[in-house]
Amino acid sequence: MKKRLCLGCMLLFGSLTLASIAAQNRPVILDAAITGAHAKIESVLAPGTKIIVLNFTAPASRLSDYVIDQLIAKLVNNRNLIVVERKDLELINQEMAFQLSGEVSDESAQAIGRKLGAQSIASGKFETLGDDYQFSIKTINVETAAIELFYQTFIRQDRRLDTLLGITAQKEAERKEKEAERKEKAAQEKAAKQSAQNARVQQAASRNTKLILGLRGGLSGFSILGNQAAEDFSGFDVKPLFPEQVYSLYFGTNSLNSLLGFQMEANFHVNSGIEASLLSETYKMSYTSLDIPLLIRLGVGGGGMFSLFVGPYMSIPLTELHFVEAGDDESEDEEIARSLGFISTYGILGGLTMGFKVGPGFIALDGRYSYDFNYVTVQDDGSDMKLFRRRGFTFSLGYELWL
Repeated sequence: MKKRLCLGCMLLFGSLTLASIAAQNRPVILDAAITGAHAKIESVLAPGTKIIVLNFTAPASRLSDYVIDQLIAKLVNNRNLIVVERKDLELINQEMAFQLSGEVSDESAQAIGRKLGAQSIASGKFETLGDDYQFSIKTINVETAAIELFYQTFIRQDRRLDTLLGITAQKEAERKEKEAERKEKAAQEKAAKQSAQNARVQQAASRNTKLILGLRGGLSGFSILGNQAAEDFSGFDVKPLFPEQVYSLYFGTNSLNSLLGFQMEANFHVNSGIEASLLSETYKMSYTSLDIPLLIRLGVGGGGMFSLFVGPYMSIPLTELHFVEAGDDESEDEEIARSLGFISTYGILGGLTMGFKVGPGFIALDGRYSYDFNYVTVQDDGSDMKLFRRRGFTFSLGYELWL
């Protein structure tokens, strides 16, 4: 319990300390800074101490005189300290060849204090630090030359300070104009840097964008899962024809560091179809089609290659459907060519490509699964007859060039 209480006290003390530091660094108006310096002097010096406000260095004499007069007025009116008259300062200045308009060294301040019979000497300065103003006051013990106190704060700009600094409306306008020019120049430099960075990004993207050309050949694996026959073949033993040859010519692009790209293909499917059997009746239906997929390709290039792809496709019949009604032997087979009626099928496919770099390109092994949405349809006596939908795997081997 005691440990928790001690820890809580330490946290509270730390928070108050940080808050005090933050308050000290917060800019205040000039009069508040003078009041703060007066309170600091009154709290440090012993009652009855003889003090003289020696000088206050500032960019404008009007500001210097204002700070000195205000500080003396507060010290006199409080009647806690004895304020030494400044009327003999000019004579001492001439006698000792001091310049009170600027900063006075501690040794010179001591000598002046002794001449005037003061025990402590107060002096200060007003500085411009970038866009901020800093106000400081210190007192020095005349006998020991020790710094008795040092008060410092930041000043916030206001109309009174502008007047004391001699900042007229014209000068303020000039200052604002210069500030606007500075900001405009900084904005232009920032825009130029951003433009250069964008150009570098575009150049890097251009270097990473690749044109892909490829050629593949392979066999359809529709026999693995089988096609789906239409309702007209219900009750039939349906299986896909095998082998179905696939020949592909494709091109595409890879961008974004060879990770993402698009690919369009022209896939020729030969001997695509089914065989349907019921009792002694067997029918074989096949045709040649052109499948055109538009794929999104995601992969990593390098010494090896692994790419995933997915996308829709359209299948266009290139030949009429060859409809074969099988007899007891092959000599009795009857082959009838029926028009597909230019009815295309649509579907979606997805798969992956794996390969290894050989020469300027890649030897690529491609595996994919295709899914027809609609049926292969023929025209029979003026009406459309739905036959089957292709669903299954296709495997092919090819070569890709990345240009």
